[in-house]
Amino acid sequence: MNHPADRLARGRAMMHLISPRLGGDMTDGLHEVAPDFEELLLGFAFADVWARDVLPLRERALVRLGALTALGAPATATRANIDSALRAGLSREEVSEAILQTLPYAGFPHAITSLEILRDSTTPPSRRDA
Repeated sequence: MNHPADRLARGRAMMHLISPRLGGDMTDGLHEVAPDFEELLLGFAFADVWARDVLPLRERALVRLGALTALGAPATATRANIDSALRAGLSREEVSEAILQTLPYAGFPHAITSLEILRDSTTPPSRRDA
């Protein structure tokens, strides 16, 4: 049986692997208004979903980026996901192409927002960091 502390540690490790620079931004300062948020984010999203290994990390980053672009996700989430996609080995050109592939389904406004965030991204591609 998995101990809750182990689950959170796995979630933190996965968050750090895919987005060490921006991952903490999603939880910083929210404990005061939503004490369970960090546990839900780290436990469910990162320990349970992101840690699955059926798809390689690179493909998981593509799926997440496409979904967030299609949903018109807020800049904080999109920025963190572009960062993690680059760390997972995608090039800026591949991230751009993934965003362009959402155009027929999500429309120009959402794609423009994601492309602007990519344009302004300072994360250097680290093909083998993740």
